[in-house]
Amino acid sequence: MSMSVGQYGASGAELILNAGIKQIEAAQSDVAWQSSQGTISSSIAGLGSNRQAALTLSPKLSELNSYQSNISIVQNRLSLGSTAFTQITDLAQSLNTMLLNMTSSEGGSTTATNAAADSAQKGLSTLGTILNTSDGSSFLFAGHDTAAAPVTSPSGLSSSTLAQTISKQLSGLTDTNSDTIFQQATTASADNSTAMSVFSPALSVSADDATTLRATAVIGPNDNIITTAPVATEGGQASATSTGSPIRDLMRDMMLMSGMKGMSTTTPGFTKLVTQMHSSLSQTINQLIDMNTSMGVTQNTLSRQKGIFSSVTLMVKTQLSNNLDANLAEVATRSSDLNLQLKASFSLIADTKNMSLADYL
Repeated sequence: MSMSVGQYGASGAELILNAGIKQIEAAQSDVAWQSSQGTISSSIAGLGSNRQAALTLSPKLSELNSYQSNISIVQNRLSLGSTAFTQITDLAQSLNTMLLNMTSSEGGSTTATNAAADSAQKGLSTLGTILNTSDGSSFLFAGHDTAAAPVTSPSGLSSSTLAQTISKQLSGLTDTNSDTIFQQATTASADNSTAMSVFSPALSVSADDATTLRATAVIGPNDNIITTAPVATEGGQASATSTGSPIRDLMRDMMLMSGMKGMSTTTPGFTKLVTQMHSSLSQTINQLIDMNTSMGVTQNTLSRQKGIFSSVTLMVKTQLSNNLDANLAEVATRSSDLNLQLKASFSLIADTKNMSLADYL
């Protein structure tokens, strides 16, 4: 009597072979992923002994990329800020040259003074526009509140309450009160009230307090923070002749200068006030240069740090690649072997269906 193996042992053999086929097909799926994506597995679980390296190195790589991205943003802001401060310094130096000329009889004529006053008036609008420099998404010199323009109305600076107040003070100039006029203009320029200040509410604070409002960015581990740009109204300690802020002192001198229309060296107190303004503006120019130099030093520091991060990133990528990337030559060989195994398994299943018990004995 002939008995079919399928009734007894053949079905068990087929089950074993089917299980083997499923394993081969799963392995083929992994190989297909490795061939197309170039990595060992589509999941962390499939990395095996390389799993810990991936879990450790991937976050580090993300951090390094984030630091480098922040550095690039800060470098762009500092570059724009440096260009802006160069323009402001050039503006101040041009006005200071006019002031120096105004101390002479020729440069201090009514005609020359009127020309200088017009230049200062136009310069106020230019200064306000520069202070409102943006990198496309935020205002550079706005401090923490980067969405608010530092100067509320650049084109209206020459007609602002502050400018009108200084002009009114200037109209009372005599040969004995030039110091007082200058101090009064300084006090008005340092006034942070809504009615008087030409700056945003957030920046209408003392020069010392404005320094604490600097916008910052994290550019390294352990909370390595750096200032992205100076604040428009920042500076040091105020005095009777200085608001403490180089920008505010410059703005004060420009408003005084724009209010001198009709004056000349024959005007009582004119030469004394012009001399004092020239001395003050010279100090302001030095402060502006120092602030710009500081931004340049920061840029150099960031360039070095970015270079270091770039090298470390390359090392981490290499380590990660060694743990994640598939050896494509080995993958091709394994793919060929799996195809042969799969064909052999299907052939065995086909053969077992036609075998009798005697074939097993």
